[in-house]
Amino acid sequence: MFGSIIAALGMTADGLAEGLYAVRHRFRARAASVGYAIGAVLGWVYQVVTPITFTVESITVASRSVKKPPQIFYVVALSAIPSIILGLFGWYSAFIEWLSPAVVAGVITGVGIILTRVGAGYLKERPAVAIPSVAAGVLTYALTSNLVYVIVASMIAGTAARYLLPDRFQPGKNIDHNQDEDQSRDVDDEGERGNWASRLVKGIRPIPFRWREIVAPAVLVEAFSVFALRTGAVVSYDEVNSELAGRAPNLDEMTVIAGLGTFASGMLGGPPIETTPAPMAEASMPVFSTVLFMALMAVFTFFGLVGRLGRYIPLQAIAGFLVVLGVPVIMPENFPTVAEEPLAGGTALVVTALSNPFYGLIAGQLVALFWP
Repeated sequence: MFGSIIAALGMTADGLAEGLYAVRHRFRARAASVGYAIGAVLGWVYQVVTPITFTVESITVASRSVKKPPQIFYVVALSAIPSIILGLFGWYSAFIEWLSPAVVAGVITGVGIILTRVGAGYLKERPAVAIPSVAAGVLTYALTSNLVYVIVASMIAGTAARYLLPDRFQPGKNIDHNQDEDQSRDVDDEGERGNWASRLVKGIRPIPFRWREIVAPAVLVEAFSVFALRTGAVVSYDEVNSELAGRAPNLDEMTVIAGLGTFASGMLGGPPIETTPAPMAEASMPVFSTVLFMALMAVFTFFGLVGRLGRYIPLQAIAGFLVVLGVPVIMPENFPTVAEEPLAGGTALVVTALSNPFYGLIAGQLVALFWP
């Protein structure tokens, strides 16, 4: 049991770090506590070994074209609806069997390219922070192949550079710092005045309903893009985690958990809460460890820990994790599957990288159906 607890605690470092990325993209991290709580309860009911949590992939896709509240919240909530329907009726497994594996792999690889491009943008935007982050991330991955260590090392290196390097090596430092503070001032931090109860309530409140914005084409396309990414992520990550734990995958159940967790988070202004590879799958008590992780994240996010950390850590400190996740992790894992059907998989990859996962999934699958 001790090892299972340690695995869950270690994974919270990754969860909190990726939560900072969500806060900097104007999501309410505290709102995600409801999604984590749903994940913990349903995870125990369904006995799953794959957690749901903040992921930079889904946050990047959800805020790529639509960047401001409340539209980004609509994207998150709407993206969850088809997942919930597919999972509840047991249709997700059939849907995945219908999709070409090369197309799914192409979409995920395309998202890897998007992440790498974002990381490269941070290198140009704030090199004094991003270069140490990338160096630490690449070195840590080369030594450990552990993404939890990678994100922690990247964030520490980038943040240390932010505070330790002389100002002459950091042009625009004060401007960037003010932008960091503005971006991290979500509702997790708005309730500093008043008693503890009022501070907590301010972080969790329903989003406004503006129908014209909800049905805006950009919002709908972005929502289907997040759904397309989730479609590939559930089967990819739950099969990996289940194999490590020696269990059968729970694909429909995981789709319901990810969908309901994301829907609840989005309706309160939070980011997507998605499936991810996790060390808990290798623990002696994988279900307990997975549920414990989500329960801990529910507590940490509810009490505003992510927002408080976000005051001190620059956004560009995550550059190393983005580059490592995009290049040596996602691409090598998925390229072999793309190569099995190079025309369909390559189409999905290119279209995703140039536009979004929704268009990539459609284009790739059309090629797979009509040009097998």
